[in-house]
Amino acid sequence: MTRKKSRKTLWNLFLNCFLLSMFAFGGGSTIIALLQKRFVEELRWIDETDMLDMLTQAQSAPGATVVNISVLIGYRIKGVPGALTSALATALPPLLVIMAVFAVYNRIIDSRPVSNAMRGMRACAAAMVASAVVTLLRSLIKNRSIFQAAVFIAAFAVMLIFHPSTIIVILGGLALGILYAIITVHRARQ
Repeated sequence: MTRKKSRKTLWNLFLNCFLLSMFAFGGGSTIIALLQKRFVEELRWIDETDMLDMLTQAQSAPGATVVNISVLIGYRIKGVPGALTSALATALPPLLVIMAVFAVYNRIIDSRPVSNAMRGMRACAAAMVASAVVTLLRSLIKNRSIFQAAVFIAAFAVMLIFHPSTIIVILGGLALGILYAIITVHRARQ
């Protein structure tokens, strides 16, 4: 995009969120990776640290993480109107697609080409999620956030090995963060 087209307007916010949501096959993790790439790397409307903070907040709140992070991005860029705009833009494409699929579902469900297309999209979605994980971890290490990088790696390992509920992992990270803050304050007082 040219500079003129990448101005922080409600229309540009809506268009970016709508298009990312429309073409983000593979679920919430995929669109989070695309939002990070678009708003942090390409448009530079948000920095990596803010994106990590927003991702943490979005995952800690009830509801769909992708809508939550879109709301936070919109709010950061354009306040309450931006939050409403990005929420609508992110939720509208899946709603439209689900309505269209529902209309023809029984006719396409057993189709071999549709089944193969879904397999291909799953593989691409997995690659995009892996790319986002590496980018976010690199950002933590680059910012010398050793504690955060360690928690990231530990949470990732726990998720891979034990498959716990996401809320348990988030609460564990919250507990570790509080413990780290207490230890840091205690050390500073000595």
